Formats: sequence, C-alpha cells, structure tokens
Amino acid sequence: MALQSTEIVRGHVQRGKTERCGPMFCTHYAVLVEDRWKGSGGAVVDMAVQGGVLNGLREVVEGAPELANGQEYVLFLWHSSLGTNLILGLSQGLFAVDAQSGEAVQSATTGHMVDGSGAGVGPDPVRMNLAEMRKYVQRVIAEGR
Repeated sequence: MALQSTEIVRGHVQRGKTERCGPMFCTHYAVLVEDRWKGSGGAVVDMAVQGGVLNGLREVVEGAPELANGQEYVLFLWHSSLGTNLILGLSQGLFAVDAQSGEAVQSATTGHMVDGSGAGVGPDPVRMNLAEMRKYVQRVIAEGR
C-alpha cells in the first residue's frame, strides 16, 4: 500500500458532506494533517469515501469505511483520475489511531471475506505500533519495494 499510495497522512478527519458522484453517493471529508508520511501538500487533505446519507437516503458500499468525525487516522490515499483522493483499497488503507495504546488499528471489515479457496475468513483487525508503522512505511518507500 505504501508504494501504491500517492499520499499517506496521519490526521484528524472532519466530516464533510455527502453528494451525488455520478450514479452513487460519496461523502467528502477534510483531513487535518498531523504528520505526512508520503506526498506533498498542505495542512488539509480533501478526500472522499463512497456511500453516505443524502436527502434521507442511505447508500452503503460494501468494504467502504465509515469515518468518525474528529477521529485520528492513518490514511493511505490515492489520487483518482477524476481528481479525487480516495482511501486505497476501500477500508484496507484506513487505520484508526488509538491514542491510549499508541497503535494504528485497521478496523475489521463488516463485509463478507473469503480466502483463495472461497472459504469464509474472520474479519480480524490488524494492529501495529504507530511509530513502528511509520518507520516501516518510510523504509518501504525509500527502498521502492
């Protein structure tokens, strides 16, 4: 994910608004950047997530995360051909920061997951020490692999 991302940031998400993006809904957020691990930009990154609530209608996109206003996250973002920053791999590129433990936690998906043989697998969250994660990402980027 580190190599495929156009930006990697740690910051607090501010809930934006949901609007139509073609035939779908998308919810736009502003990320107040605390630490930039990859990319160049300002103190705020605008991004969007598929789905949301608009005019009393809720659209849920399997695998798309729901972000909590004010929550701190590590976000692996990519800049789409439409000019929008999106989370890489839907919820795969999103890690909530647990301030008490100092860990970045990739939330377990609510979607149904299967392995290569089609057998169901559990949605166990991935946990990593935030400082270790930052070092690892920077090493991967520096080595280019």
